[in-house]
Amino acid sequence: MAKIEIFNSADNISCILCGDRVVALKTAIETHCDFCGKIKHTTHQCESSHFLCDDCYNIPVNEMIKLKCLKYKGINPIELAIDIMNSPSVKMHGTEHHFIVPAVLLTCVNNMKEKPENIAEKLDLAEERAMAETPDVCRFHDGFCGAAIGTGVFLSMFLDREHIHDDAWSLNNQIISETLKRIKEHGGPRCCKRDTYFSLLTSIEYLNEHFALELNQSEPKCTFSLRNKSCGLEQCIFYNMTNSLV
Repeated sequence: MAKIEIFNSADNISCILCGDRVVALKTAIETHCDFCGKIKHTTHQCESSHFLCDDCYNIPVNEMIKLKCLKYKGINPIELAIDIMNSPSVKMHGTEHHFIVPAVLLTCVNNMKEKPENIAEKLDLAEERAMAETPDVCRFHDGFCGAAIGTGVFLSMFLDREHIHDDAWSLNNQIISETLKRIKEHGGPRCCKRDTYFSLLTSIEYLNEHFALELNQSEPKCTFSLRNKSCGLEQCIFYNMTNSLV
């Protein structure tokens, strides 16, 4: 059964899948996990009868991101990012988004190659760099975003450059500044999902313009409004009204 402290925490007081309140059952039941499909016993469900097991809640988030990337064979960063962000271990707002950006971009670019490399080592390095080079708390009040900085982590790894190279310094600052400009122009409340979309869209366009690499690009339609208590709703260009209809 799922750990009670998970449901009592500030980040998980509502259902990760639908936003409904999680409640205690009068008696334990046997049901399937709505994420992995395994049959488990539980004493808690949300009011819409969703249940997620301990294993799905407790996998370290960065390990889950890498596993999703290693299994993915497509070249659509938006598609992969949404699949990752729908995972129960990814918080609505959290520093894991700083790693998601370079991870999905490196994965999709690698999948474009005629002979894809073993990307596991690159993902490990991207994780290490994202954790070292992006803030470990949200800094939106200071005017910058870790997801945007993640675009620079990706680009320097894509170019196989270090900070000591002049071109890496210039290009990294360019892609980060273009992403931050896009985030700033949109405005609205803090939202890691929205800023991840902006970071990926900017990177996709940048790769096309500067390197003639054409990654697939699906339209980002937010599936997280019910979980985000500070969502700007119709003010956000990614808002999906159908997700809020009952």
